[in-house]
Amino acid sequence: MKRKDINEVFTPRNSKVNSSMYVHRPVHEKQLNRALSRNSHTIIFGDSGNGKSWLYKKVLSETNTPFSIANCANASRLGSLTNEICSVLVESGTAKKIGFSQEKSAEAGVAIAKGSLKNTGNYEIKKDEPLLEAFKIFDNSNKGKKILVLDNLESIFENKSIMSELADIIILLDDSRYSQYNINLLIVGIPNGVLDYFRETKNFESVANRISEIGKVTSLDENQVEFIVSKGFSQLKVNFDDKTLKAISKHVWYITLGTAQRVHEYCEALAHEIKDNNWTYEEGMLQRADKDWLIQGLRHGFQAIEGHLNSRETTVARRNQVIFCISKIRVHQFDSNRVESLVKKEFPQTIPETKMGIGSILSELSKGNKPLLNKSTTTNTYSVRDPRYIMCIRVMLRKDKDTQKVIKRDFTRPCK
Repeated sequence: MKRKDINEVFTPRNSKVNSSMYVHRPVHEKQLNRALSRNSHTIIFGDSGNGKSWLYKKVLSETNTPFSIANCANASRLGSLTNEICSVLVESGTAKKIGFSQEKSAEAGVAIAKGSLKNTGNYEIKKDEPLLEAFKIFDNSNKGKKILVLDNLESIFENKSIMSELADIIILLDDSRYSQYNINLLIVGIPNGVLDYFRETKNFESVANRISEIGKVTSLDENQVEFIVSKGFSQLKVNFDDKTLKAISKHVWYITLGTAQRVHEYCEALAHEIKDNNWTYEEGMLQRADKDWLIQGLRHGFQAIEGHLNSRETTVARRNQVIFCISKIRVHQFDSNRVESLVKKEFPQTIPETKMGIGSILSELSKGNKPLLNKSTTTNTYSVRDPRYIMCIRVMLRKDKDTQKVIKRDFTRPCK
């Protein structure tokens, strides 16, 4: 069997499901199947890169459910969710035609409305209600239950106008004029407080009664990471003995925090190291892969961390101590108590008799344009937004044992 290309096996930025590398999530798949079978709308949430898109595409494909994907990022750019939905359901500039011909989609697998229609004449946009016209076209090409995916919800979550528009669309889909087309929404994104958001609106009850939420899509566990490492490198004809496989898998899980996209990125970097050594794995390659993988996100990571460090010289610089200690945490989720314990351990001479305000600092680190942390609103815990931030912190910051201050390394020249 011919050895595959590395980018065929490890596909961190591929929106299309890599079926040979897909990690099954039985609980989430069952929950999503059940939610989609009901006549309601569904929310999938989870941190970026944890495999939400592959999950819903896999489930929808296996159940032969027609779907089309609208990108909320484009809705934000256009200033309208309706415009984005119409643009993906209808060929450009074609919402209504006196008569139109229809042909079967040439695409294999799940039918997509946009790919199932052929423009054979002049179309005119129906100005009074383009959304209804778009639904008609979606239905003409795909009979039965259909799913309209609204991906990247985080792009509009802070936009009150578009979120209000989303609430209206959710309610409208129960209107007989719209419900006849048998279309349900699948809302996908990072925010886990969608229902809480709508609770603050006048339409909360109407919206909440129409939405079901499946469990948070979390990071991969050690066994799932081992599956990716084993399956991926076997396709590249690189075979490890059991001890080496487990050691590599454990390292990859620890370094990437089990974030699916980062696992693929790291394995891609390691695969190139092995390829450069005539496809032979040797000790020391993990350290080189660490460096190569870190460089991929170096600038963004350093800028994000630097933006959260104490902006001026202070006696203690507690925020810097907190950031330094976060890189020492070996679990994926943590609370202020765990961080406070680490600060006391690492910087015992700086501990005051009063509270240190660790909770407030962690909350601040989860805000801003480049937050370091994700905050769970349900458990009051935190997780690092990007695992490479941890490695960047370890490289950027060091502790002065004498002064017990956190010192930032000078990166005016490349690190050696």
